[in-house]
Amino acid sequence: MPSENVFKPKQKRSQDTQRKLLAALHLCLQDKFFEHISIKELADHAGVSVGTFYRRFKDKESLLPLLYQDFGNELNQWVDRLELLNFSCLKEAVEIISIEIYEFSAARKSVFRTLHLNSRLHSTLLESDKLVDRKSIYRRLAGLLLKFNNEIKVENQSRAADTAIFMMITSLLEKVLYPSLTPAIASELNAEELTHELSKIVLPYLTT
Repeated sequence: MPSENVFKPKQKRSQDTQRKLLAALHLCLQDKFFEHISIKELADHAGVSVGTFYRRFKDKESLLPLLYQDFGNELNQWVDRLELLNFSCLKEAVEIISIEIYEFSAARKSVFRTLHLNSRLHSTLLESDKLVDRKSIYRRLAGLLLKFNNEIKVENQSRAADTAIFMMITSLLEKVLYPSLTPAIASELNAEELTHELSKIVLPYLTT
């Protein structure tokens, strides 16, 4: 399992090597799927030898917990920024959050895909980030909608807000990551078009 193969560096040199390899992985993911990236490519981009890689990691999959943790930090910073926005009403909040989810997902498509697939293959990956609680991230996103509780008309507002966020995230992830596969092909809209349609679906769900 990936999380069992991570060696925590204590020396600065080892920490630098780890950062270089993680940066190399990000770079390679811009052009290739994770499964098509070789260890030699990662080592070359990081400016280290293949032997140095194997002194730090057992295999390529051992980098996944680092990628997951790094993504968790990005996710947290993204929500921090969203919480600073001043929405004028629920409609604006739903529209902007939908756009933000699409843009965040599209900008990190390769990383999302890698973690999305491998977290299902290696369940321990989901336990490797001890700093960022993904559930709290979703609760914070739902909290942005709940600021307009006077506009939300359903009886269980918290459950409705959670469901709205779930709908936006899952629908857009499918369109961004796997646009030519099922279930994404059920809609002829592309990811950007779906982003705008989602707000038209979510808003009535919350307000009627």
